Amino acid sequence: MAMPGVAAAPRAFFADRIDAGVRLGDALAMRIEGPGIVLGMPRGGIPVALQVARALRWPLDVILARKVGVPGLEEVAFTAVAEGLRGTVDDPVDAYLGMSRPLRRRLIQRERAELERRVALYRGARQAPLPDVAGQTVVIVDDGLASGTTMRAAIRTLRRRRPRHIVAAVPVANGDAVESLRREVDDFVALHTPSPFGMVSDWYESFDEVPDVDALRALRRNPPSTPEPQVTRRSERGMTVALPNGSTLEADYGVPCCDPPRGLVMLVHGGGSSRKSYRNRFLAGGLRENGWATLRLDLLTPDEQSAELEDGHHRFDIDMISGRLQHVLDWATEMALPGIDRVVLFGASTGAAASVRVAATVPDRVAAVISRGGRVDLAPAHLSAMSAPLLLIVGARDESTLRANREVFRGIRSRADLRLVMGAGHTFEEPGAIGRVERIARRWLDREFPIRRRHISPFGLDVSTIFSAARAS
Repeated sequence: MAMPGVAAAPRAFFADRIDAGVRLGDALAMRIEGPGIVLGMPRGGIPVALQVARALRWPLDVILARKVGVPGLEEVAFTAVAEGLRGTVDDPVDAYLGMSRPLRRRLIQRERAELERRVALYRGARQAPLPDVAGQTVVIVDDGLASGTTMRAAIRTLRRRRPRHIVAAVPVANGDAVESLRREVDDFVALHTPSPFGMVSDWYESFDEVPDVDALRALRRNPPSTPEPQVTRRSERGMTVALPNGSTLEADYGVPCCDPPRGLVMLVHGGGSSRKSYRNRFLAGGLRENGWATLRLDLLTPDEQSAELEDGHHRFDIDMISGRLQHVLDWATEMALPGIDRVVLFGASTGAAASVRVAATVPDRVAAVISRGGRVDLAPAHLSAMSAPLLLIVGARDESTLRANREVFRGIRSRADLRLVMGAGHTFEEPGAIGRVERIARRWLDREFPIRRRHISPFGLDVSTIFSAARAS
């Protein structure tokens, strides 16, 4: 299974959600007769649903469901939750990634908390969690459909309330998702099903976030006098690093949402794979969930990456990419990026060789090195001179890389571990492989850099400090 990608939209279909709602309402008015109710999916689906309700002259209400996004790829749902639905509705992406149970559970709990907040906000003091739809025709409206997971959760919670007909309606949809959802509804209306699909926002000229206040006003409900706490997203921001020769490198930096970071993990790519691949974004997202700041970095310029597709020369210039990595480390230190006091270099392929060289060159500034399918054998002298702990993660089916890692493993003087991912090749694209990489890296980092928890005794003493001192002695 291929992970959803982001395709560039050739042309937007709609000016904004109001325009989309007017067109969708016109289409539904020619297709549906009789009484019924329109249910919008907050928040982006509400402006669209408002126009549909006006066209049908039906009452407007809401149905609340939440996608649970993949770490680092929050726009991609791996499961969804909905009001009135005990369990979750999983997407095939969930099995493909193979996330750990603790990570899944944490993400689902967070989205359930946000769902409960929104139920209280949109339902107010009303006792019924959902409007009475028994025996009615119900039109569920959202602003678009990518994977369909959130819509599917809404449909399943509605089925329990025995409506006469369920119609799912969106302005634009991924054709694959439409086909899978048709089996769960009585009718499905999508004005456009472009291919490739990309993202819902690609098909709107204006796709600003809809605040709760605006959605409540569309429903003619009073917004709260004070804003309610919301889920805090772990976002990244793009950064540009200027090189001494005048060219630039692109990077993406992100931090955990709440606590100071445990350190900074620099995910380093020498070529071939890009920092933008879903595997790298997922690994960075998982690390942020575990408390680390992340910097996803390409060691080749955009022009060099284009040339790389033809000859693959630049990625094997270990001197060049190692120098660039050290330059970025200097830049991050000068920028005082949060987490810079503890740097972990996480290199893929030849980026792992560059990570080893930098760790050996400036040992006081690199706390650890992780290699994913890494060609650490391309830096043998630095490998034997490195003092930082090293983790080698290799796909069991990546015979050449595994052989090269095993040949140099005995010469490593620092504390080192070699872990295999069964069934995986060089790029870890097999089902469940990248999830296994995330678990191995996270557990190893937890072992090397334990999370220090404070335990205050009845006497006001920090017991964790006392125990740490006792172990040290």
